[in-house]
Amino acid sequence: MKKLILPLIIFLSTSGFAQKKVSQGSIGLGLHLACPQSELGDIDYDDGIGLNISYLSRKFPYKSPVNFQLGARMDFAHMQTRRFESIILAQDDGPLIIGDANIEARNRMYGLFAEGRINFADEFQKISPYLSLLAGHRNYTTYQVLSLNQPNYNPEREAASVTERVVHTNRFHYGGTVGIIYKLNNSISLESSITYTFGKEGAALPLKDIVRENGSNEVKYDNYQTVKTDILLINAGIRFNLFKTYSHSSPSNDNSSNKYNSLDSKRYYDNSTRNSSNSGSISTPRSNTPTKKQYPIKVKSDGPKRGKNDNS
Repeated sequence: MKKLILPLIIFLSTSGFAQKKVSQGSIGLGLHLACPQSELGDIDYDDGIGLNISYLSRKFPYKSPVNFQLGARMDFAHMQTRRFESIILAQDDGPLIIGDANIEARNRMYGLFAEGRINFADEFQKISPYLSLLAGHRNYTTYQVLSLNQPNYNPEREAASVTERVVHTNRFHYGGTVGIIYKLNNSISLESSITYTFGKEGAALPLKDIVRENGSNEVKYDNYQTVKTDILLINAGIRFNLFKTYSHSSPSNDNSSNKYNSLDSKRYYDNSTRNSSNSGSISTPRSNTPTKKQYPIKVKSDGPKRGKNDNS
């Protein structure tokens, strides 16, 4: 008889309380290789490695072998760097600059897309191939980072380094993704895919085309070209499935709990009011210490510059 008491108690406690998990979509994180294609590849634009983040809604229809999802995707890529040393800085009205500087040229890529995905397996399959359609925009940017070699000896300067965007392109892109998902459990899946997007013509500057002539102090960014901005991404990552848990109790328990709440809901009242007059604030005296004037750092010019942003 005693052996039946414990299972009976567990059954009675759980029979009036049930839980149900409902899919609320998924979040994906992954790494990718970024490979310029078409005219962008013809000018030897730099390859890179980056990160992608995506969100997808729940599947519709939920149990159908062919279903679809809606979502969004962001991807970033670091497309190599190039370094130029021993840059002479321009003197200004401030204190004498001690030491010289370095310039580092960096290429970056960023994309933001709306995504529609078609899955060719239902929710309960281990392996699910899919096809995604993408539409959005993609940026290609070349940055210049000017850094002091001896920042500790130049405390009067505004910053030890200055970052400037020298070539920038923002173009509409569209394309698709072909991939496969392997389900580890109900919460985590592995994902592998290939993404290709087509882009309109825009300015792009490979790092190899950045020039610093012998005897010159300036780095030239004038050799950018206007090309189609297609790109291929080879992705691998992990996807986290999101769930929402619903719970409900039996009607008998609901009635008893509602009765208890209705009787006890009026027992206690909070009629206290906050006295704002007693709340005080401590004033902090202002410091009269004068601040030192900060000076920017600039490259010593060899002549006039040409505008390089592609804002068309």
